[in-house]
Amino acid sequence: MRSTRHLPRYANAQNHYSDFWRKRSEQYNKLEWANHQSYLEAFTRAGDFEETDVVLDVGTGTGIVAHAISPQVNQVIGLDKSQDMLEYSNWYGNMYFIRRDLLDPIFKDEAFDKVTARQVFHHILEGTQEAMDECYRVLKTGGKMIFSEGVPPSEEVKDDYIEIFKLKEERLTFMDEDLIALMAGAGFKDIQMSVLWLRQMSVKNWLVNSGLPESIQDKIFKLHRNAEDYFKRAYNLIENGGDCLIDMKMAIVVGEK
Repeated sequence: MRSTRHLPRYANAQNHYSDFWRKRSEQYNKLEWANHQSYLEAFTRAGDFEETDVVLDVGTGTGIVAHAISPQVNQVIGLDKSQDMLEYSNWYGNMYFIRRDLLDPIFKDEAFDKVTARQVFHHILEGTQEAMDECYRVLKTGGKMIFSEGVPPSEEVKDDYIEIFKLKEERLTFMDEDLIALMAGAGFKDIQMSVLWLRQMSVKNWLVNSGLPESIQDKIFKLHRNAEDYFKRAYNLIENGGDCLIDMKMAIVVGEK
């Protein structure tokens, strides 16, 4: 018989998870970086999508990527653990959304022509490699995985990056080589990475639409405004009208099965 000793702790973790995404979902579509046209275009261009493709969008959230892909393909299935995020996904046409954890396999082997995951894997605190393995499993032979994460702009500011995000959420921090290693570990081949810089993005926009309490928003903002010169150089940080504008580094990685 399965032990129930750890169930209360699990329940508390689930409640925290649900509360976090409920608050975040209400403002997510207002995030400047999430809707940045050059980022969406670079991501979809990397997928080399075809009109016959059936695509799995992992961690689809409010469906921003699914909506960007859908005119180019046959079908998009968006997968996400958070019902609150999916409530904003605006389901229509050739898009279908499912509330499910990627690590709870529901798809058969080689079910998809492409798998996408944009700004998702830093939330997978446990079973990170297993999650990438699952993306590999559901891809058809010759299919592609399109994978993107925000990364620190340099090794020099990695520790600062980690400290800032500790105030926001529990998450993983990847460098470029970590993303490649994650895909290689799953068996992907011909792995290619490109970097897109989102120039002069608003820190205020990011914080106001983060779902965080104002006290935490203020702490994070002050860490930017009062940062050391090396940090400001790495981010090309400029103070402007009570805001801080920074350059965000987005890595886009593509691998083939």
